[in-house]
Amino acid sequence: MHEGAVAAAIIQGVIEVLDREKVAAANTVTVLIGRMHHVVPDVLQNHYRILKQDCPALVRSKLVIEIAPIRVTCRACGRESGIERPEFACSSCASTDIEITGGREMHLKEVIGAGRKAQGKEKKKAKVKKRSVDGIRHTVDGRMEALKR
Repeated sequence: MHEGAVAAAIIQGVIEVLDREKVAAANTVTVLIGRMHHVVPDVLQNHYRILKQDCPALVRSKLVIEIAPIRVTCRACGRESGIERPEFACSSCASTDIEITGGREMHLKEVIGAGRKAQGKEKKKAKVKKRSVDGIRHTVDGRMEALKR
């Protein structure tokens, strides 16, 4: 069960975003996870619910999980398509010479917070694009930065 590690990485990423954006707490956390990770959403929700209790800024937050489909591009005919079954072949020509182009994502997509640190009760939406949950890199407002550990 890797959902516990994924939940911990999500929480770490959200805390980094809240600190950087100087937002007091998160209301909604949205993640995009590719189907190839075989994450069970209910199990991930349970781990997140338990782990967020140790972080005051996340106690009232809601986790929204979006599942990205598996996408492939056929090298034989060039068609891009989605795969629902565990049969990795082109849906158009049945070639197995394919490239997986989607379904491996695991990104912190959006954090919606409330209240600025040491200020009033204004709401702030800290939009995060392609912030990998494993902490390798993230993009905020279109800027790519390497995380320093």
